[in-house]
Amino acid sequence: MKSFKKIIATAALCFSGLVSAESFNLSTTSSEPLYQSLLTKEVYAASHQDHIQDLTIINASGEQVPYALLHYYDLHPQTATSIKRQPLSVFPVQESSLNNPNALTIQLENSAESSNVSLNINNATADAKTVFLVDAGKKHPPLQTLSFDWQGSEGVLLSLEVLASDDLKNWSSVGHGVLLKTTAEGNAILQNSITLDYPTEARYLQVRPTKNEALQLSRVDAAYNNVRALTPAMMWQTVQFVQREQDNKNGVVNLDFEALGRYPASFVQVKLPQDNTITSASIFVRNKQDAPWQYITTTSLYQMNQANKTYTNPDILINSTTARFWRLAFNQANGGIGQQNPQLNLGWLPQTVVWNARGQAPFKLEVGEKPSFVNTVSVANLIPDFKIEKVHQLPVANISAPVASAVAPQPKNTWTAAPDYKSWMLWGGLLLGVMLLAGMAVSLLKSDNKP
Repeated sequence: MKSFKKIIATAALCFSGLVSAESFNLSTTSSEPLYQSLLTKEVYAASHQDHIQDLTIINASGEQVPYALLHYYDLHPQTATSIKRQPLSVFPVQESSLNNPNALTIQLENSAESSNVSLNINNATADAKTVFLVDAGKKHPPLQTLSFDWQGSEGVLLSLEVLASDDLKNWSSVGHGVLLKTTAEGNAILQNSITLDYPTEARYLQVRPTKNEALQLSRVDAAYNNVRALTPAMMWQTVQFVQREQDNKNGVVNLDFEALGRYPASFVQVKLPQDNTITSASIFVRNKQDAPWQYITTTSLYQMNQANKTYTNPDILINSTTARFWRLAFNQANGGIGQQNPQLNLGWLPQTVVWNARGQAPFKLEVGEKPSFVNTVSVANLIPDFKIEKVHQLPVANISAPVASAVAPQPKNTWTAAPDYKSWMLWGGLLLGVMLLAGMAVSLLKSDNKP
């Protein structure tokens, strides 16, 4: 009987070590009810489900706590806008001079830094009405907002029209506005800007009163919106090269790769092995070796070396794709590929998990084993009157793996079916029960045969 107890204890110990879920630490430093955590590449690599549907967050008691997953672009803008203000050259001219080319002499002065225009007006064509000619520059970003300084006319609404032209002959209206400066009992009102109907890149602007009010502009400033793309914090994973197939009949070289993890790729990077390569490739994917290949896209690839600098094609943008097998197909008639194989990288933008720190710390994030339920909710259920700014204000709980062993673990292939440990334990328990009954029967037989 002692031997059977040893067998049972050994089996139980073995089954207790069969845990497929990967566990990650969450660093909470206070007793806040909500935290935000940026998912790491290791979390994606450990998941056995598309869209990391096997992710859970548990407290010290082993209870699941609710969480919401937010995509990168839900939290981070794609562009940044800054406003640059620049004074423009202003020239008071008489209205008739703009209608009579002989009355207006234009002199351009070009330099490396700027381009200036000088105007000479024939006084013989003098007219009582004065308008203002604004030189915005030969080349400038689109402008839509003008601000003004003017003399006099305090307490008077000045209604203005703004026209645009590239040659001082053909004018088109681009906007209207009202200027006002007034004071009363120590309070002041200043309306000194006009927003045009649409952005314009015209060289010249004409500012003119729509009525007969006297206008003495002393300064005009342009506000340029500078919009620049923000470089996102991309995650990249190199996928494993599997094989090379040469189809000499059709002149096609197929290079196959395998992703060990379920990476939600939205960008593809092809590292060509040789400089001065110009070619194109088609990208295909599939999840099973016997399944047909699915076409993703065809793209141009290049890697040039000039003046000790390497120039490569931009990262390839694709629809978010989670796939195990990837293929690069090179047509030898369209550039082809040499004897060396390129490197394939998959890129994606990490998601942020917003979670409720209910219960006692420490909290852990687990992924890799499909639980009976996953406590996911809408972010609006966690944050009343949800706004993006409220997420940015949440404390950050960093995700870290447990202390690693001295031996580096081999990368796991999360596409292979995860073992059903519960079934194993059930069948193992039944087998141990049968063995135990058999042992008891043998023991009874031996005791009966004793004199």
